[in-house]
Amino acid sequence: MATSLQKGGFALFLTAAASLSTIAPAHAAIVTVNNSGNWINGTDTLANLGLNLVSIPDGAEAFGVYLDKISSPLGDIEFSPSVVKRPIGPNQATDWLTWSNGYQGEVYAAYNTTTLNLKLPNLIAFDFYAEPNVLDSFTISAIAQSGIVSDVLAQSINGNTGAQYFGFYSDDPLDPIQSIQISAPETANGFAIAQMRGARASSATVPSPALLPGMIVMGLGMWRKYRSKSDLG
Repeated sequence: MATSLQKGGFALFLTAAASLSTIAPAHAAIVTVNNSGNWINGTDTLANLGLNLVSIPDGAEAFGVYLDKISSPLGDIEFSPSVVKRPIGPNQATDWLTWSNGYQGEVYAAYNTTTLNLKLPNLIAFDFYAEPNVLDSFTISAIAQSGIVSDVLAQSINGNTGAQYFGFYSDDPLDPIQSIQISAPETANGFAIAQMRGARASSATVPSPALLPGMIVMGLGMWRKYRSKSDLG
C-alpha cells in the first residue's frame, strides 16, 4: 500500500512538473481589453473571453443627485469624487447629450475633475464605457489595481456619440481587482461612465496559471510524505 501511495504522489508531482514545462513562467497580472465597438457585438470584450459578467442595474436614485456609491448585485461601487446621475437626452441643462452603441440608460458624470476613482467589491473583472463632457476628442485613460497595477488603457474618445469600451480582468482569482482610476485632461471638462459590469472570482472562467506552482509544491509534499511512510514500512 505504501508503494502504491508513493507512486501516486510521485505521479502527481511529475504531472504538475510536466505541465509547467510546457508553458512560460506565469505571474498574476491584470489584463486590459480595448474595444471601440460595443460589448453586444464586439469581439474583444470580457464577455467573449468566457467571463460571467453581471450588469450594474439602473438605481432608484433621482436624476441630478450626487452619489458617492451605488449598490449592485456584486456589492457597492464607490466613487471619489462623487458623480452625478444623468439620463441620456437632448436637454443640455439636465441630460448627458450623447453616448454610443444605442445605449439609452443612465450615466454617472464626473464634472470639473481630471480623475475619478472607483472602489470595487473585489471583482475578478470589470468593464464600462466612458465619454468626455466636451463634444470633441480627448484621451481618457484607466488603470486597474489589485495587489499589482495594470498597464494604462488609454483611448482617444469623441464626446459627440463616441463613448468607448474599457475592460479589465485579473488572471489570478486570488488577486481580484480592488479599484480603477479613470483620468481625462482638464480641457475635457469632466467625463461620464456607464454600462458597468463585473464578475466575481467564483463566476469567472479565467485560466489561473499563477496557481500552478502551488500544485507542484503540493505534489512534491505528497511524494515526500508517502516516501517517508514507505521507508518506515
